[in-house]
Amino acid sequence: MIKRIISTAIIALALSLGMNATVLDSLKYDVRLGYALGGTIPTHMGNEIRGINSFDPGFNFTVAVEVSYPLDPHWSLHSGLRFELGSMDVDSRVKNYDIEVVRGDESLKGIFNGNVRIKTAQRRLTLPIQAEYRINANLAVRGGAFMGWLTNRRFWGWAYHGYLREGTPVGPKIEMGTEPGDRGDFDFDANMRHMQWGIDAGVDWRFSRRWGVFAELTYGLSGLFKSDFHSVQTLRPLYGTLGIVYRIR
Repeated sequence: MIKRIISTAIIALALSLGMNATVLDSLKYDVRLGYALGGTIPTHMGNEIRGINSFDPGFNFTVAVEVSYPLDPHWSLHSGLRFELGSMDVDSRVKNYDIEVVRGDESLKGIFNGNVRIKTAQRRLTLPIQAEYRINANLAVRGGAFMGWLTNRRFWGWAYHGYLREGTPVGPKIEMGTEPGDRGDFDFDANMRHMQWGIDAGVDWRFSRRWGVFAELTYGLSGLFKSDFHSVQTLRPLYGTLGIVYRIR
């Protein structure tokens, strides 16, 4: 399936460039493999987040087949198809944190003080569209936008070892324990977007004709959740990737 998608993307790009022999001969093909470090972060670190108890970035990687079309000796158009795996496990101390949880058979919404553990897991097919500037024969920088489709999406966790003021900051006080049934659990998989978009920028350095290394920073502008979802604050994916690149042709 992935091979067919890659082939379709490359063919579509070739068609858009005219499908003539000169264009096809000019295309450069790369394979990339990278490790990503990052996670889903709030749009602003307000006073609600008082500290981080633990953070596990998980095993996050990128595999990509990408193509470049030179416009002149320095500038190129850059695109392709990436398969990205992103995950995160973070445990935070919070105060006055707006959240909706389930405890036993109860659905509770209000202001929580205590600890919140959040786990995420995403698999995404991404189409980058970038402009590339070649500084010299070995060094190039890239920047542009991306669109991605989540083939798998998970967001779950629990609020524990604290208390929730139901409805408002002065509402009824509900104690939250540490064990299932006593804590407040949440599962927001269905509220996540299927489609994501954002911006990215990177740099490539080639140490031989075929091989090189790259670094890239990706930031999602669309947010992790659908626009009508307000049970947690707006979160956006932010990842930095380091890896190797191999020039196929």
